[in-house]
Amino acid sequence: MICKCANKPYNMLIATVFGLCIDSSLKLASFWFGWISVVCWFIAYFPQIRLTFLLKKSEALSTSFLIFWIVGDICNVSAVFILNSLFTQKVLVSFYIITDTVLIIEHVFFTCSKKKYMPQNTKVSCLEWTIYVVFLVYIFNDMFIYGAVGFVQLSQYEEKYDYCPVQPEVSEQSKVIGLILAYIAAACYISAKPGQIVKNYKRKSVQGLSLGLVISTCIGNVTQTLSVALYNKEYILQKLPFIIMYAIPAIFDFTILYQFYAYQSGRKERKYQKHDNQMMMSVEQMDDVKSTDTLRHDRSHSLNDQSSEIK
Repeated sequence: MICKCANKPYNMLIATVFGLCIDSSLKLASFWFGWISVVCWFIAYFPQIRLTFLLKKSEALSTSFLIFWIVGDICNVSAVFILNSLFTQKVLVSFYIITDTVLIIEHVFFTCSKKKYMPQNTKVSCLEWTIYVVFLVYIFNDMFIYGAVGFVQLSQYEEKYDYCPVQPEVSEQSKVIGLILAYIAAACYISAKPGQIVKNYKRKSVQGLSLGLVISTCIGNVTQTLSVALYNKEYILQKLPFIIMYAIPAIFDFTILYQFYAYQSGRKERKYQKHDNQMMMSVEQMDDVKSTDTLRHDRSHSLNDQSSEIK
């Protein structure tokens, strides 16, 4: 919906595509950080959903992580809409619920199923890459064409368009309820990642856990923290739980990234050590064979000498 803003200058492209008024550099930075976060979270869940589906098992994901995460997402969705938060936050939390549902269905199905499924190859095929590229090109092409045409129309005929809708003020009661839900969500998010870290530590492995998930969630948490913090210096108390719920889990994401590095390096070392041990065993076996042949040769000579003496 194309609309104009009262405060000038403002970003006409964003007003054209999203119907939002961005009239300062901080709001603009917040907007782009928010959308980077949305894209990262969109990418984040898909590799794990895909990996779990292809491997036909969900043993790498911690059950406590999923429980805390879904409860946190439900509280976060409620808080964002009650407090009428940023547009990108609304898009993000709505996407959370969809992906959470898919992850939980996969986890319950493959964990509780007694049937053994044959895992499939997790390598991305050329056809799969082609589908991804076509899908992304289609989305960005539509947004670019719509944004470019709307931008030209708005810049030339600005007086013909209505003002962008202003977000209504939130009542004090709604603020209290929203903040309580936001802090509950923050507590759930903070409690979720340690369960996954502990499970990785006990398994001494991250096999079955998507590296793309961890990297994307880490970037998504950092950019969403910046988006919330930069948008408006006012209402710091209202933004504080959202900053906490994204900033602290980002620290845990860095910990899991370190586990990827440590356990995969350890796995390579064990692989090389196993190879060295096999080589040493092969050498020892060859030495044993040589020693046996030498003994047999000596015994043969000895017997020949004895037979010669008897003759």
